[in-house]
Amino acid sequence: MIDVSRILRLASAVALLGLATAVPASAGRDDAHEDPAVVAERLQHMGFVEWRNIRWSHGYWQVDNAKRANGHVYDLEIESGSFDLVRLRRERG
Repeated sequence: MIDVSRILRLASAVALLGLATAVPASAGRDDAHEDPAVVAERLQHMGFVEWRNIRWSHGYWQVDNAKRANGHVYDLEIESGSFDLVRLRRERG
């Protein structure tokens, strides 16, 4: 005969294992899109020296008046998950 408590322990262990692997995978996503410091670090890595505004909008980071060392100014859109540059529009003036 199969022991019922043994089946329950096995089912509980499987459920906990599934929960333990699912939580860390989703934990960083919200933090990344809520932290403009990560975007600022990425902007510096891309060669920008200053910017006016960083804001989250519809799944992308939008950066206004990002300035490079050569003086050129751009408006940018950066993808939230990979922080890849999606749109680069040079400001005139």
